[in-house]
Amino acid sequence: MRSILLFLIVLVGCNYANEKKTVETVSDTTAAKNSYNIEADRSDSLKLAVKKKAKQIEPLKEEPISEDFIQKAVISRSDSAVNVYQNIRADYRIFGYKSPDTNSRKLLLFSVFTNDVQGNPHNCAYGSYYYSGAMDDMRLKFVKKVGDFVEVALLKDNQPVTQMFLHHKWVEFDD
Repeated sequence: MRSILLFLIVLVGCNYANEKKTVETVSDTTAAKNSYNIEADRSDSLKLAVKKKAKQIEPLKEEPISEDFIQKAVISRSDSAVNVYQNIRADYRIFGYKSPDTNSRKLLLFSVFTNDVQGNPHNCAYGSYYYSGAMDDMRLKFVKKVGDFVEVALLKDNQPVTQMFLHHKWVEFDD
């Protein structure tokens, strides 16, 4: 009988100690929250600093091009016009370069990807477009083949503005 009584006293004593710890923890947390919201201010400022840092470092993201659904610029054999047709289901990123070298300055871009066109992120001198019909009063005309490139003339109001080069893998002649 004594052992059962001793066991109950120890058990009740342990429960009382646990309740006291819980109450102290709750009161400590409440006191910390009520003391000028120091904890909340720190966490807010840290979150803000992290968000600012993320916005500053935003690399140019290029979408991968699917080899199965590629669209090319089409050169008409009848009038030498170069057209890039709008097709949301095909992938294309066609640059017009200043010289026949992919490392030369990018003058023009046709792309299906919004990240390539919106805001002209590649800083192409004559702009970025989804298709050739979107160029106001401008069009492209085939001049000649130059190695791995095709030379085209950019015409504005039927007057030559500049020459540029498209890589041959992005160009095909119609039949």
